[in-house]
Amino acid sequence: MPDTPTPPPPSTPPPPATPTPSPAPGGSGLEKQCLEAMKAIGKALGQMALYKVGHPAVAATIDSALSNLQSAIALTPKGELVVGVDAEKLIANGRVVGSTAQVPNSVLNLYNRYKLSSLSFRAGLEHGDVAALCELAAARADATITSDPKGYLAARGVTHVALSEAVYTKATKKVEEEAGAAGGDDDLDAQIGGISDALSSGSLEKTLMALVEKAVPDPVLRAKVIARVLKLLESDIARRVDEVVQPLRKEKKIVENDAARATHVISNMVEGVVVVDEKGKILMMNPTAEQIYGESLAQAAGKTITGKASDEFVVTLASEIETPNDRDVSKDVKTQGAEDTQRTLRASSALVKTEAGKVVGMVTALPDATKHRELQKVQRDFIAHVTHELRAPLSSIRAALEILDTDYRPNMVADEAKMLAAAIKNSDRLADMVNSILDFSKIESGQMTVHPRECGAAEIAKEAVDSLLPWAQKKKVTLSLVPPPALPPVAADAPRTVQVLVNLLSNALKFTPAGGRIDVALAPRAENGINYVELRVSDTGPGIPKAEQGRIFEKFVQIASGETHVGGTGLGLSIAKALVHLQKGRMWIDSDVGKGAHFFFTLPVYIAGAADVPARAKPSAQPWWKSLFGLFKK
Repeated sequence: MPDTPTPPPPSTPPPPATPTPSPAPGGSGLEKQCLEAMKAIGKALGQMALYKVGHPAVAATIDSALSNLQSAIALTPKGELVVGVDAEKLIANGRVVGSTAQVPNSVLNLYNRYKLSSLSFRAGLEHGDVAALCELAAARADATITSDPKGYLAARGVTHVALSEAVYTKATKKVEEEAGAAGGDDDLDAQIGGISDALSSGSLEKTLMALVEKAVPDPVLRAKVIARVLKLLESDIARRVDEVVQPLRKEKKIVENDAARATHVISNMVEGVVVVDEKGKILMMNPTAEQIYGESLAQAAGKTITGKASDEFVVTLASEIETPNDRDVSKDVKTQGAEDTQRTLRASSALVKTEAGKVVGMVTALPDATKHRELQKVQRDFIAHVTHELRAPLSSIRAALEILDTDYRPNMVADEAKMLAAAIKNSDRLADMVNSILDFSKIESGQMTVHPRECGAAEIAKEAVDSLLPWAQKKKVTLSLVPPPALPPVAADAPRTVQVLVNLLSNALKFTPAGGRIDVALAPRAENGINYVELRVSDTGPGIPKAEQGRIFEKFVQIASGETHVGGTGLGLSIAKALVHLQKGRMWIDSDVGKGAHFFFTLPVYIAGAADVPARAKPSAQPWWKSLFGLFKK
């Protein structure tokens, strides 16, 4: 061989001085197939939150994942696809195929949950293999299969999917000694000669020059080799930088497209849009949102979005608005607003999700609130009109029955007298029902008026007890008024308060068995610096279950206490509570099954000059009677 090597002909480029890593067969095809497969697996996991793995929709998605995985495996040299996650990159067979932002979180949770460094898919992969992997990923945290994922896959006969756990070990002293025994720095310098100086300089260019100089002694050929090496190095660096930057470019483009789409949609939508900060305070509203919210941006800016909740508004807001980057976000959602409106919206709303399972919106069918209120008013007016018109013929029927009872009862046989008594009793019952409905209509429309005056609470209680004493004696129930202590006068409408007590005592008499006892007690009470007189009606009936006590004051609700159920309109307690509320008091219940029921209500202590004003129920944005009748929580 001559001392100076002959350069190859110009038409045949010389081989590179150092080999460069070649891309995996298929290149971009492998990237695309792998990324699509991971997306399909994530989509299947999202569907499995609603359906089982055998559902046609889930099976079709798993088939899509299988098809992409099989195509990716076919592009690998050894028929094995190894997919891992490194930082924010998705790696397949050592190549970056995308970013973690491009795959659903459910796929990333699979790696984190089972502490996996990679998932291996081998040639021969079948539908059952991917389905078993999806079942493992979708299993609940307390499921037995999560304790031994590899054992679960083996039990399912899965041989073409392997889980590689991430294992970290500390190098032992023995390993370090063996590494040192392979040769120290002095031996290395002796073996590589003058290249050590170039390495010590830390310059890549000097190191390459030294390597080429050692390999190619001829100066002319050396210059050409160095030019080729630098060109290859530049090309390789550009390729590697592009591999790193490409996912970032794609992610940037996704963000830009999302922002452009959102801006375009918001600018062209009819619905209102409200923007809030991480504390739920309003930052921006478009003109439509200002009309819905009832305030301009200048008035609403800085206020919390939940402060507007009422019977016309429902605000649904994530409990954690700020998105953390080191843990899972809280899934709790707070909904504020009227309970019946919330129920209506829950029944007429649908979430909008992407294929990856991310919630991007909500579709809500809203009724016209104005029309709804108009229909309610028409209904109230109709009921009030009908019941009012019933009073005149009912009074005539009652008067005719009284004449028959007075003039003709002595001449009647037993059956005829019994029928007449039943007719009189039912006419009285019907009159009570008509009066209750009329009272309730007045309360709903805000036309019920009370006139608080200085009264004695003990005298009111005695009048109510005396009026029902004959009924109690007939039923063999002890009805007594516990001697009250010296009490101050109260500001109350005496006839209306007697009506409240009569209603409570009537209910107690209906449910208290023969031989039972009903007590009426009075006592002073102070709440929030205001003095009241508390009135209590206690019975020895079957009691009311705790679960039913929240509904006891709702309109048209009748609770069967024990095995007893009595007739009525279901308006008595609703009206009683409303009348107490109009007199600036409150009513509540305390009861246990088998231990009777205790109804309480309060009346404010009389203050001269402060109580002699008629109290009137006034409609408002959130009528107080809805709170009283259980339509809203107060």
